[in-house]
Amino acid sequence: MLKQFFFCVFLLIFQNISSQINTPEYNVYNFGAKGDGVTNDQEAIQKTISACSKTGGTVILKNGTFLTGQLKLVSNLVLKIDSSATILGIKSDEEKDYPHHLIETKYPNRMLQDCQRRLLYGNNITNVTITGGGTINGQGDYEPWMHVKELGIEKDRPSILAFVGSKNITISNIKLLKPACWTQVYIESENIIIKNIKVNTGNLTPNRDGIDIVDCHNVIIEDSFIQSEDDGICFKSGSEFGCKDIIVRRCIIDKLNVNAGNCFKLGTDGLGSFMNFDVSELTLKNAYQNSAIAIESMDGAVIDNMTIRDSNITNCGQAFFIILADRKRTVPKRNPRIGTISNIHFKNITGTNFTQQYPSIITGIVGHNIQNISFENINLNLKGGINTTTQTVMEYDGKYPEGSYFGNTNAHAFFIRHTDNVTFTNCKITTETEDEREWIVTENVKNISIK
Repeated sequence: MLKQFFFCVFLLIFQNISSQINTPEYNVYNFGAKGDGVTNDQEAIQKTISACSKTGGTVILKNGTFLTGQLKLVSNLVLKIDSSATILGIKSDEEKDYPHHLIETKYPNRMLQDCQRRLLYGNNITNVTITGGGTINGQGDYEPWMHVKELGIEKDRPSILAFVGSKNITISNIKLLKPACWTQVYIESENIIIKNIKVNTGNLTPNRDGIDIVDCHNVIIEDSFIQSEDDGICFKSGSEFGCKDIIVRRCIIDKLNVNAGNCFKLGTDGLGSFMNFDVSELTLKNAYQNSAIAIESMDGAVIDNMTIRDSNITNCGQAFFIILADRKRTVPKRNPRIGTISNIHFKNITGTNFTQQYPSIITGIVGHNIQNISFENINLNLKGGINTTTQTVMEYDGKYPEGSYFGNTNAHAFFIRHTDNVTFTNCKITTETEDEREWIVTENVKNISIK
């Protein structure tokens, strides 16, 4: 499976390079851009991009700061933002600068009402690369975008990048700063490469994830540094298209010690599937009260065949949080259902300097047990320090799921419930301060093996 996927990625890179050979280059200054950071260059940059719509081409931004509202991308495009250039999202709530637009998806998708505004937008396009060493700054600290509770859902705040129904997208060697909402979102798209990028959302307000992959196939994320106020790298499924054939490797995810979000996450939206994930060599840090790794099937998603390995956790509230639940959420033409979680494997993971005293939690539903979870060569030095051992653990009650919501529990390392076939092999669990609780407590668990 993964060998086949690597081969597909190689073909994708080759095809992208081939499609960009001998295409014309267009400099935005030749289309009237000023690049002074004050003049609105939206019209000039859009004209430059549109010049590539027939034959393809490379749009060059160099030696300047280019203020702009939404830019609509076209197929067979290289957007080259030089290291001397910055695209600056205009601070404006005007429709002419950031028009609302409902996404167009193949399947009914719960994301339909979200992500309606964006700075750079690709809608049903192919063969697009954004690169060059430069910066895109969304200026998300604009006052109307700071009041998240008043705005409610994410529809009114622009993301920096958004691709819907697109194929062969490469984002590399750029910096993405201060999004007003999710930094970048990819919805029902295929063949996505994200590599060598830096994201810093700033410590602003919630709902500013680093990377959101929503119902995409054939995705590789590598060699990137993500500093995010909310979830760092987050996979979501709002439709039956689902997420499958995913590689994430050699990334640093820094949660900035904010009380929201997790480092690496599947969910919370989970209607379709999350299948065939190979995740490795991650540095996960500063989740404060939440999880380094969260895997959630809340809305009927099938989660299967995932390996997370060779990674390090520091300064997080909790190492692992896995939950199967039923929020009874759905989309038109699909009945609500309970999903499944199976064949999840953790290997060669260390964790130190935990900030909280609750354990990792794995919990299914009565009659719907999680299946086949393994831990191999896991070394966790937990905080410890709890003297009571009689704490009860609630069943999931329908509220927003976070591992911290279940309390300290009566275990200091792992609380596992409604799960079949759990294996611990060569795992070492210690605490900084003596803890009276058992390291593991199970309820309705069949076939647990500790080697």
